[in-house]
Amino acid sequence: MSNLIRYIIQEDPEKQMRKNDLDYTKYSTSWAPIQKQSQEDKYKGYKFSSKNLLENSFNSLTSNKSSQNKDEGSFMSGISNIFNNIKSDEKPSSNTSLPQSIAKTATEESSKIGTILSPKSIGNDAASYKVAQNNKPNIANDVNISSIKKNTDEELIERMTPVLYQMEEPKNHIYIDTTWNKTSGIGANVNDWDTFKNINWQINGRAATEEEKRAAFDIYQKDIDIGLKNKDAKGNVIKNNKKADAYKSYSQLTLNDEEINKLLKQHLQDDIKYLQKEFPDFASYPLELQNVLLDIKFNTGNVSQENWPKLRKAIAEKNLFGDEGIIDNIHRKDVGEDRNLWTEQQIKNIKSW
Repeated sequence: MSNLIRYIIQEDPEKQMRKNDLDYTKYSTSWAPIQKQSQEDKYKGYKFSSKNLLENSFNSLTSNKSSQNKDEGSFMSGISNIFNNIKSDEKPSSNTSLPQSIAKTATEESSKIGTILSPKSIGNDAASYKVAQNNKPNIANDVNISSIKKNTDEELIERMTPVLYQMEEPKNHIYIDTTWNKTSGIGANVNDWDTFKNINWQINGRAATEEEKRAAFDIYQKDIDIGLKNKDAKGNVIKNNKKADAYKSYSQLTLNDEEINKLLKQHLQDDIKYLQKEFPDFASYPLELQNVLLDIKFNTGNVSQENWPKLRKAIAEKNLFGDEGIIDNIHRKDVGEDRNLWTEQQIKNIKSW
């Protein structure tokens, strides 16, 4: 477009041609360099380069239109038509009184402008069509997009994995949880020997031998056997109140990040199978409710009728916010307030069911 603007902001070339008694027809199809030195000097400013900057206003040229003769008026009319066509992203009309080379230049510049300003397609489908310059991610929109994904077990795992990493503090060593189970990673139950021995335990960066695994297993099992004997007046086993980090010195066995992720995924897959058995319509539940039920199962071990009768009744009735609704029956006593607030917010996010 800058080439065209340079024509607009300079003195009318045709006027100078007529002053020198040049044949207008000769120049109607070409803007070749003028041969005479005086004319070359006159037209030194006409550079066909897109690097030239706009130095004067288009209005300063059109303001003197009334003083021009009929031919000059035709010239300006042609310029205006092409200028307006470019603004409307159209090709310049062939019915212009301008020399053909000017019309050709305007057409080329118009095409360049259209190419620069046209939106770029990102992806292959219509939904991905957007202005390419708008690359800044919209976190809120990304969250909304992910929330309407096709519902699958894998996507439920993908949604909940970062939540559980935040809710649970990953441990790469073995500890005994409150219910006297050997545990590691992100709540992974490694209590039985068959599970324990098949885990890729590490000692100082190398794989542990089965003998080393067995020795560590027995150390923890000894503490568990003692703990299970401690009961209250009602005969219930007293929960273990020893902190997880207190067990670091019990063994050199550790987990690397890959093994922690593997155990977490296995844990979630087992929990989802449990939920699908307990709730035959689980796959049709709102995604937020699926998230909550999976977190409760992961954290407490079950969502049984015996332990969660009111919650299960509310789910069966699809009662989200009414009396004795789901939102009133999802709090847990033995978790932090943050986790209960997250659970409540998940239910509040359900728009319909």
